[in-house]
Amino acid sequence: MKKYEGKLFSILGDSISTLEWYSVPRDAVFYKGDKASSAKIFEPCDTWWGQVIDYLGGKLLVNDSVSSSLVSKHKKCQAETYGCSDERTSFLDKGGDMPDVIFVFMGMNDWGWATKLRPECEAENDNISIFSVAYDLMLKKLRKNYPSAEIWCFTLPNSICKSKPYLIFEPVRGGLHINEYCQVIRDLAKEHSCRLIELYGVGEPHDSIDGYHPNKEGMKTLVDKIIGQL
Repeated sequence: MKKYEGKLFSILGDSISTLEWYSVPRDAVFYKGDKASSAKIFEPCDTWWGQVIDYLGGKLLVNDSVSSSLVSKHKKCQAETYGCSDERTSFLDKGGDMPDVIFVFMGMNDWGWATKLRPECEAENDNISIFSVAYDLMLKKLRKNYPSAEIWCFTLPNSICKSKPYLIFEPVRGGLHINEYCQVIRDLAKEHSCRLIELYGVGEPHDSIDGYHPNKEGMKTLVDKIIGQL
């Protein structure tokens, strides 16, 4: 993977991609304190993104990952933490350096909140509370702000929890299957000429501390899936 040797990587993500001291300080961080200890995730080498960037020979530029954030603008959003906002889509450069590659790993919380998938009429085509509209806008803004960057879009993973087997991953929320959100990601990644990384239904589900958030072993499972597609 010499193509990426020394390249700069930025991440647009949610709680799965956070890490204390490495996510932007203003953001909500999941992997810190007791949660980090429970997951055994303390350094970038314990995370999916740290291992993938290291494998590619690159360097982290910005990790703009916000715990509980959605791609779409949920009615409960108090700040512009949603992925299609101007703030999130313009915060991936630093000190005059621009990212060579942008990882977009978002959508779990949209699925979790059973966000509406697609517009049902023309009047909804600009409604950023709809997942497909918001994801499309997010990619358009990333293309405009970082025209020379590669954009990698990740579908949503399924998981297990070995330490708490009673926590069962249920793929349907509000009548919507997680793979329907993955299909939106697939369609829009193709439309915007982004690289697609499949996580859903590829190999084994990743292990987690709570049924969703990967532990150290689960992160390695994600890494194997990603690297296996390169």
